[in-house]
Amino acid sequence: MRGADAPRPRGRIVVGVDGSKQSRAALRWACADADAKGAVVVAVAVWHLYPLAPPERIGASPWWFTSDPEEATRAFLGEVVDEVADDFPDVVVEQKVLSGHAAEQLISLSAVADLVVLGATGSGGFAGMSLGSTSRAVVEHALSTVVLAR
Repeated sequence: MRGADAPRPRGRIVVGVDGSKQSRAALRWACADADAKGAVVVAVAVWHLYPLAPPERIGASPWWFTSDPEEATRAFLGEVVDEVADDFPDVVVEQKVLSGHAAEQLISLSAVADLVVLGATGSGGFAGMSLGSTSRAVVEHALSTVVLAR
């Protein structure tokens, strides 16, 4: 249904996507929750010029290998969303590519979200950490409820 007869979405779920296995699980969890609630998912990828770990350790988004990191991030986010969203055809998934620090951007977006969903650990590549630095910062400072998916 479209237009005036279409049911209105009930809420916005912001989900951080960095290409890691945990962020894919977070996107899948967010889509399932949105499907149950009729909410909109906002998949967010944030790029910056200096990765925290060498790419061979993390196997995540390729934005630091290109002359156009924003476009590379947009392409990678589209691929991840397509991979997961195919299983949730009734869920609207918006894609947002931002630059800067992931935690700061996600905390800012939490002000207009009903829920923020993140992987418990991300692409930082630090083995043994039970909670990644981005997840920890968002949990501590978000203005909405945060779910950590594994």
